[in-house]
Amino acid sequence: MKKRIKSTIYTEGKFGKGWREICDIDNPYLYSHGRYPTKITAADLPEDYLRIHSRVIWYMYGYIKTSGIVDMGYTWMKENHLFKDDYIFISYKEKLKTKVDKWGFKDYINYDLCVCGNDIIKIVLAAEKYSDVDTSEVRKEIEKKRIWLRDNEPEEYDRMVGEDEDIFILWKKKGYI
Repeated sequence: MKKRIKSTIYTEGKFGKGWREICDIDNPYLYSHGRYPTKITAADLPEDYLRIHSRVIWYMYGYIKTSGIVDMGYTWMKENHLFKDDYIFISYKEKLKTKVDKWGFKDYINYDLCVCGNDIIKIVLAAEKYSDVDTSEVRKEIEKKRIWLRDNEPEEYDRMVGEDEDIFILWKKKGYI
């Protein structure tokens, strides 16, 4: 029986009613957008769905669609860790629009999905593989973050990255992706 796979994100568990409460994580069936039960399992998903683990889905595991992406954006924080508080913004419908807040920070306003954390590099690479999307600006911003971390948080940089090399090349070389 062919299953209708329409959501851009599925989770292994359901958002609860309380703050960061998660439910039903042992259920083999996925939830669309963390809320709506399906009869879809992880094995039913096509290969363009990437497994992620992120704070934005309350640290559950989930799967995001990496095909059909129209635009991507990336924002990063000047903090002592790599990717934890950085976000990748994904639009499946239109080019992303930005707005600058009252403190001068750029924010994306018309995204369909955002993800933070260590899976950002994997998401960019999967989008390059499965979508016809230009990721050059995202890659430039990720490189800026790597350089900033190297120059301002050398101990954390040595622990998280180590070598002074493009993070995409380095992650592939180390077998992280």
